Amino acid sequence: MDSTVYRRGADGKIVGTPESQRESDPVAREPHQQQSRSSEMSSQSFSESDHPNTPPAARAPDVVPSPGPQAQQKFQKSVKQKSTTFTRAPVARYLRAAFRLSKLVVIGYLIFYIAFGLWTSISLSKTDAFSASQVSDTAGTNWLLVGSDSRKGLTLKEQHQLHTGPDSGTQRTDVIMIVHIGGTNSPTIISLPRDSFVVIPAHVSSDGTKVPDRKNKINAAYSFGGAPLLVATVEANTGLHIDHYMEIGFAGIRDLTNSVGGVRICVPKNYDDKNSNLHVKKGCQVMNGKTSLAYVRMRYADPTGDIGRIQRQQQYLAALIHKVLTPGMYLNPLSMIKFSRAGTNSVEVGKGDGTLDVARLGMAMRNLTKGQGKVMTVPISNPDATTSAGSSVLWDHAKAKALFQQLGAN
Repeated sequence: MDSTVYRRGADGKIVGTPESQRESDPVAREPHQQQSRSSEMSSQSFSESDHPNTPPAARAPDVVPSPGPQAQQKFQKSVKQKSTTFTRAPVARYLRAAFRLSKLVVIGYLIFYIAFGLWTSISLSKTDAFSASQVSDTAGTNWLLVGSDSRKGLTLKEQHQLHTGPDSGTQRTDVIMIVHIGGTNSPTIISLPRDSFVVIPAHVSSDGTKVPDRKNKINAAYSFGGAPLLVATVEANTGLHIDHYMEIGFAGIRDLTNSVGGVRICVPKNYDDKNSNLHVKKGCQVMNGKTSLAYVRMRYADPTGDIGRIQRQQQYLAALIHKVLTPGMYLNPLSMIKFSRAGTNSVEVGKGDGTLDVARLGMAMRNLTKGQGKVMTVPISNPDATTSAGSSVLWDHAKAKALFQQLGAN
């Protein structure tokens, strides 16, 4: 034990020791007194309130001082800021994720359509459709759309099922349409009846014989000299420069229609034709490839003959374009690939024609489905005239010339 020597002064107080200094110095004494009181309170608290045997009700409750108004406002503001931050953060993350996803989708579609265009361009069947002596260039862009009676791609069994008859060895054109695209990108479609009695320009036949200008049915031009003579015949009789060429046979109409899941056509009356095997009732209905082919070919059960067939051909073309240009088709890569495969297997275009040209044609035809454009038949003076080529269609030459000049004909 430490021994301490105490010395008291005259007044009896201890002097000369640390204790005496704390007692004499109020500042130095206060911490000591506070420490002593704290020790006493702590000891008392433990001994009374926190004693294991003390009942809970007897224990001293924790006393939390109530914050003032400013402290409460500051606390509420802090909680609100944190809540707003937590609310905005997930929304911002979702928006960023949605933006990144949309970018990936757009890039994916862009890559697909570039590859799709290249593949289609390579796969397109092309033919030498233009002669060296075309008429000079005219305003706008002119396509010649041709539907031939070719049985190419059809087996004998399919020819029997479709009632096309066997291939006779010479092809003729059942469908001849000029699609004129002007500055507004709205097309004008003019159908030329297959039996139109027109001048077929001088040409060299397949056996090398020189044939002078002569009149005949316009669809005979194809059988005499193929696509080049047909283009030359159309140019000679209309004064329009043909820029692009597209041809489709019987199999193409069937396959293109089936590739889009059929086309919806409103039939104006009941048809029952054994020659084309067309048996449909009046009213709107979805036609498959087999029925669509019969619908555009049939003429014997129609009292208007070839004129009625032209109207059905125009109706079918509009229905097909409308189906192809719906979002369900062109936003579906699998549907577009299926349609493109059917087209490249059955459609021929001119040697200088490519995917971009076909795409521009499609966009112009889309405007037609929106009511922007015209569909007509060349003005006719006699639909059933007797000529050296048999029953023929005669144009109203004055009206036809005026029409073609409106489109920029020379």
